[in-house]
Amino acid sequence: MIVKSFVLKQRSIAQIAALCDESTIAVVRPGKKIEALFRETIRKTVVEKKQAFDEIVAIREHFCAMATGDEYVQKVDETVDTIATYLREAMYVQTTAYALEDYVLAKCSRLCAEAVYHQVGGTLLDGTQLMICHQDAHGNQHFDWAASKEQITRRCKDVKGPVVIAGGFGMLDSGYVTRVGKDGAHMMAALIAAVLGAESIEFHIEAPGVAGIPAMTYDEAAHYCASAQAPFSSSAIWPAKNAGIPILVKNIEDEAFEGTIISTGSAHKTDVISDKGLILVTVYGTGLLGRVGMSGGIFSCLAAAGVNVRFIAQTSSEYSISFAINKADKEAALEAIRGLFQDNPLLPLDDVVVLNQAVGIVTVFGSRMRNLPGTSGNVFGKLGAAGINIIASAQGGEELSISLVVNEADTDKAAELLK
Repeated sequence: MIVKSFVLKQRSIAQIAALCDESTIAVVRPGKKIEALFRETIRKTVVEKKQAFDEIVAIREHFCAMATGDEYVQKVDETVDTIATYLREAMYVQTTAYALEDYVLAKCSRLCAEAVYHQVGGTLLDGTQLMICHQDAHGNQHFDWAASKEQITRRCKDVKGPVVIAGGFGMLDSGYVTRVGKDGAHMMAALIAAVLGAESIEFHIEAPGVAGIPAMTYDEAAHYCASAQAPFSSSAIWPAKNAGIPILVKNIEDEAFEGTIISTGSAHKTDVISDKGLILVTVYGTGLLGRVGMSGGIFSCLAAAGVNVRFIAQTSSEYSISFAINKADKEAALEAIRGLFQDNPLLPLDDVVVLNQAVGIVTVFGSRMRNLPGTSGNVFGKLGAAGINIIASAQGGEELSISLVVNEADTDKAAELLK
């Protein structure tokens, strides 16, 4: 058994169908173009309070262009009519476009899976029945591994292949549909492979594997895929690593490229990745000194506000904590931190929040860094010689990566120097 993950576009339907045989479990999700069309339909209907006639026609035409028979065309008509009716009803109630998005995009994912299923036959499953999530008091969603494992085992164990699954979305215990993480289809494929003991996992993407690298270890891939430029999220790697199942990342548009193999094999050479569009936030003051739970309080309030932290640095003096976030999260982060200090009368008033408005992160990573004296010195020396100021830095105890925060304008130059 091989579990494969695909992003479906009109031009790729025949390629995907050709890659699905009786030993395949295919997890399918929509491409960005059709997802954008669904989002525009939601926005026009719910925000502008207008009938999205043109968008509905475009959605219908997009899927019907992949049809191989009247049965699928009928399924498209039924689903699109359901979505249109749902959104028209939403025009007259107090709701937001964001609140409707997961439900509607899950329908989009289902139509993509239906398109492949009608090409290859076998068994069709809805991924929302496999991926179970919970929602906490702050509205944050958490993946339930045990419940999902039970559902995958019950629904997938004895089905006849090929199996086609609508990917990217799961179900909250409240019964609402929810998106599973940043890249839920790939993670779903890895989870299913881990539960069912698959021979291998294949991610078919529109890119030359992982940066054209022929082989990487799981840890190296996890570091690379934490970057915004990665072809998929690092969350898709851990189920495969835990189960010892290799991942092959293939370019669906270039059959000549053998792909990137991610496994426990030989370490790749040291590599460099970079991200921009970030802000470095530094909280410092005497309120942090020797106070148990201060770090936990800061990061808990950021989590409750839905702010993703990309980088953390704290010195042993306990006088400051620095962390990097996306620029879009700036106001939410500041409001959360200020609320933490205002609500705690035991904290002194001299604690200060400093912002570095535009920074980038350059990360040097690779298994070959481990137990290699002089790696950090070499990295810092190169940047110092080039006149690039390092604002903050962090290195994990596993010795697999060093992350450096620099001014955004210096990010590309720093990354190029360290390659």
